[in-house]
Amino acid sequence: MMKGNSAARLSRRGFLTTTAGALLACGMPAWVRAQGVAPKGNKLRMACIGVGGQGLNNVRNVAGEEIVALCDVDFIRGGGAFHQFPNAVRYRDYRQMFDEMADQIDAVVVSTPDHTHFPAAMRALEAGKPIYVEKPLTRTIGEARLLKEAARKAGVVTQMGNQGHTNEGTRLVKEWIDAGAIGTVTEVHAWTNRPSWPQGIDLPAIEKPPLTLDWNLWLGTAPWDDYRRNVLPFNWRGYWNYGSGALGDMGCHLLDAPFWVMDLRGSVKISAESEGGNKVAAPKWSIINFEYPARGGCPPLKMTWYDGGKKPPRPPELEAEKELPGGGTIYRGDRGVILVTGDYSDSPRLIPETAMKEFKRPEKTIPRVHGGPHKEWINAIKGNGPAPGSNIVEHSADLTEFVLLGNLAIIAGQPIEWDAEKLEVKGMPELNSFIHPSHRIF
Repeated sequence: MMKGNSAARLSRRGFLTTTAGALLACGMPAWVRAQGVAPKGNKLRMACIGVGGQGLNNVRNVAGEEIVALCDVDFIRGGGAFHQFPNAVRYRDYRQMFDEMADQIDAVVVSTPDHTHFPAAMRALEAGKPIYVEKPLTRTIGEARLLKEAARKAGVVTQMGNQGHTNEGTRLVKEWIDAGAIGTVTEVHAWTNRPSWPQGIDLPAIEKPPLTLDWNLWLGTAPWDDYRRNVLPFNWRGYWNYGSGALGDMGCHLLDAPFWVMDLRGSVKISAESEGGNKVAAPKWSIINFEYPARGGCPPLKMTWYDGGKKPPRPPELEAEKELPGGGTIYRGDRGVILVTGDYSDSPRLIPETAMKEFKRPEKTIPRVHGGPHKEWINAIKGNGPAPGSNIVEHSADLTEFVLLGNLAIIAGQPIEWDAEKLEVKGMPELNSFIHPSHRIF
């Protein structure tokens, strides 16, 4: 295996495998291929990058369209998708896929580990393709800003895979708070029972990669390192070079509704408590405080995140026989409290239960999404609906930036002040390499 920049000389063509009759170069009018949009009744030609695990779920969620290309760096890991869609062209290298099939692809789904989201999505945008990208949108804040600008310039339909943004519960929370159901919100708490993978540890021992895996392609733009035991297929989430920890993994779900409802953009002060984190891995647990100044006539707001088994103080409004769930959100206003159960803003309730029973629900003013985030994205590409709610330009890039700020505070080991306009932590230039990482040529 070649290492470092020399890996860029590896032949891409050697990684292509096709089944008989798999090159689907025709069957749709030329104007469809040029614009990347299918008229009513026709199917989009989908390419999916990263097709094991959650990637396979995403392939299945767009399988009502035409799956024309499947890409995975490990053909065993991607085998389930290959078996289910035998007519799709198979690739290990998404760059080769775009080189050879760009005019046969209408839309792209990116479901790789976090560190590959940015380069794969950027390549798709450069080709003018609508994209669906798993959360978090990128591994770093600088990448999120770059991808947002690229999506704006491309003018294509985009979506991030934080499915809770299409949920009824997310809309109810916003409608209730906008209507003054709990008065002025001054505190928000969100927590998760993740990580369910190792964190706060050093890298495991080096060993030989599986013969079916192209390790250089899996690393992609990440710094070169030898293959290590048990980092794949799931535990990469806990290592800074590849993932973004429990916060990056679940924050784009649990913090999505608070971010949207409270408009948590802009400059903010952040402090973090944690245990076991280091330069290699995210911590065993963290408690992160985001402190926003008064904005737009609203008082200051404190947003607190908890992971690794930590939870907020039990709200006194919660009945004695009830416990806080494994994951959820609390909104505290000056006239009441909303408790949301679950990771995806699933089930909002005013507490105590007497407050919910007396609550006169406001009119539903936010359009509902039917069929989930994949359908919302596909409908928008076909011109059958508005832009997806978690599109990159208007929502998900900014949400990702907000979430990843917590990791900067963990890495800094001291309170930080984020300057959103300058894209920097005030007085801490040493954090710039975590905001704008270098990318390896592979």
